[in-house]
Amino acid sequence: MIFTYISHVLLSCIIFSHSVARIESFTPLPRYSVSSILVDSKLYFFGGWGKNPDESEGCQNSVFYLDTLSSFSTLDNNIPWIDLTSIANLPVGTCWQVSAHDSQKNSIYILEGLMINSSNQVNVSDTLVYSFDTKIQKWSKSMISGIAPPRRMELQISQDSSNIYMFGGLSGPLTGSQNTTWFNDMNILDIKSLSWLIVVPSGIDLPPPQADFTATILNNGMIVYIGGRQATNAYGSEISYKQMNKIWTYDTKKSFWNLIVTSGTIPGVRTGHSAVLAMDGRIIVYGGKENEELLSPATPDLAVLDTASTPPFQWSTPKAFNAPPILAHHSATLIGNVMIIAFGNVTQQTTVAPGPTSKVYLLDISNKSNYTWITSFNANTLKPTSTTEQYEDSTTTYSIKPIQPSDKVISLNIALILGAAIGCTIAFIIIVIITVLLLRRWLKYKQSSENKGLSDISVSDN
Repeated sequence: MIFTYISHVLLSCIIFSHSVARIESFTPLPRYSVSSILVDSKLYFFGGWGKNPDESEGCQNSVFYLDTLSSFSTLDNNIPWIDLTSIANLPVGTCWQVSAHDSQKNSIYILEGLMINSSNQVNVSDTLVYSFDTKIQKWSKSMISGIAPPRRMELQISQDSSNIYMFGGLSGPLTGSQNTTWFNDMNILDIKSLSWLIVVPSGIDLPPPQADFTATILNNGMIVYIGGRQATNAYGSEISYKQMNKIWTYDTKKSFWNLIVTSGTIPGVRTGHSAVLAMDGRIIVYGGKENEELLSPATPDLAVLDTASTPPFQWSTPKAFNAPPILAHHSATLIGNVMIIAFGNVTQQTTVAPGPTSKVYLLDISNKSNYTWITSFNANTLKPTSTTEQYEDSTTTYSIKPIQPSDKVISLNIALILGAAIGCTIAFIIIVIITVLLLRRWLKYKQSSENKGLSDISVSDN
């Protein structure tokens, strides 16, 4: 019986260790148009367009995050991914959606984009916003008052401490509408009261309907909209690519639109690109495509708009060696001086076959004159990006909270490994002690039996 017990304990240790190894080696499947947002040290990813278990393609309901308190290399499989899908999967399959964060309520909001019922692949039309409680890891439908805007895709949002600013985008059959409609309206979601606000913007001119741009909110409350496509009316007539020498901005404090003419080395047109904001006012623009149908890469792959220069809004196109394949519809997040680029669609005319990817790439932006692609993320040497939380859109999140030594906690992977090691060690010691005690008892019993046997023999001989 004791040996059966020992076998069970050892088998349990083996199974638990195998489970830890499976968690440790989790790698997300390739996807693009994924939503991402940084909350404390966790870089969350939601949904995206990728392959289903039956090899068909569609919007995914997966939820996972990258632990930015752990150092890693992009050259091997030690990227600290944590999969939450089995316990906190999205209620619907989502892609081309956007995400925002309310730190006061510990909530992440997923809104707009495609929302597909995973069981019947039908558009979900009754819910525009889902909320995710980061503490209990549960989803719920957000009940929001006011007049909700029509569902749309290919838009981006910006966020300050109180409001989510949602501009532009387009709707069509993919979003559940019969006809294609291009938008140039500004919708504001008050995250404190969870209500949609009516906006009456002003300005000498108002921007035309547009989609597939980036949205970057500066420290002064100005939102900068870069790239994308535009149409002459809501019906999508005369669609053209937005030139990068003219940029629309929106003053969130005055509800005022302004068209700014930029200077410097003007980069080429693009859609599906990303943009992150550095602490000194630089907007780093990466990737994208210059042609929707051909999936040809935007040129150059890297461009920088300096909003704090004299005069302001000067473009430059720095060179960065060892650049990865140019991506479109990827995720980009700035942590310290490291831009984390993940997933996306590999464009044509690269050394890598086009299509979805699950790769992670790192760009060091610390040196203005020398942008460098690196392969190691060192969490211990990162400098705080900001002393207060700041937000941006889902595909171009701007990082937030200073990473201080006191904020660091043991990651789930390390905790599981330590738990498995300690548990199995204690179990092994207990087994050894029990085995020694039983062996001593058995030897004592055996010696006693032998002595009794000798005594019996002596009596019979007499």
